[in-house]
Amino acid sequence: VIFFVTACLIPSYDAFAPLQSLITNQARGNQLPVLPGPSIIIPPKHSVTHLHSSIKGIELSGLLYDSTSLAAEAWDWTANLGAPAALVAGAVIATLYESRETLVPRKHETKLIRLAKQSCRFLLLTSFAFETLSIIVGTVTGNVLLGHGEQIATKAIVGYTSPLALLRHHHEVNYLTIQIGFLQGLFNWLAAVAIDLLIPKENETKSARKMNQCMATTLVTMSFWITAFYNNHLNFYVDYAQMLRRYFKLVVQSYLCWPLRPMCLLYIPSTLLSLFLLYQALTSPAEDDEE
Repeated sequence: VIFFVTACLIPSYDAFAPLQSLITNQARGNQLPVLPGPSIIIPPKHSVTHLHSSIKGIELSGLLYDSTSLAAEAWDWTANLGAPAALVAGAVIATLYESRETLVPRKHETKLIRLAKQSCRFLLLTSFAFETLSIIVGTVTGNVLLGHGEQIATKAIVGYTSPLALLRHHHEVNYLTIQIGFLQGLFNWLAAVAIDLLIPKENETKSARKMNQCMATTLVTMSFWITAFYNNHLNFYVDYAQMLRRYFKLVVQSYLCWPLRPMCLLYIPSTLLSLFLLYQALTSPAEDDEE
């Protein structure tokens, strides 16, 4: 409660703003270039500095893109990926509620079956979280892409030629979050369904048991094929494993940097508490469960 009140009392630009070194492509120059058409004057350097000081701490406040049309096309990509992510999230919720009773660990079950049930529920919940994260980050990134202007200084132009290259150059954490969130959420859902099929059911015949095993192995095989297909069609990374390593590195640099920001006082203890409760759930003895 103290952490929450502290975070609320601190101004938002101090609580959420990243390091100033993350602000890129700020407008620079001492001259007053005039654009063709209506009289649009770019303020001199001292005016730009004054503007930035008035919005100190706002992430990417001085960001300019090489082309606003490429930024708009990148926004189309983030919006289009939100639809399949929402479909997967809806399917995950349906699976979670349909199997809620059958995935309750029982006292008479073996440790392997109990672990499988707990893992299945955990995979379903994390799948929904990943898909939701992908949708939210994609939506917010779209707002950022449409909220900045075009670079007019020739020396400051980066030179990317595609919407995804623009997205990766300026917002790599967001780009990886959207892609990894969608794909990992899909993998977790398929894994949870496969585990659920492998768990023995009451009054299950041998034929049904064999068919469930066949469907489970089919889902695992399809996950391997999806990974191979995905690795063969990546643009900026060698494979999915490299994407995960790069993403972990960027997240640590962006959100676990020093000095710590007030929001770290909330999500770091919350993450540690979740991991502790997960360990307790997976290692809980059967004697604690009553029939």
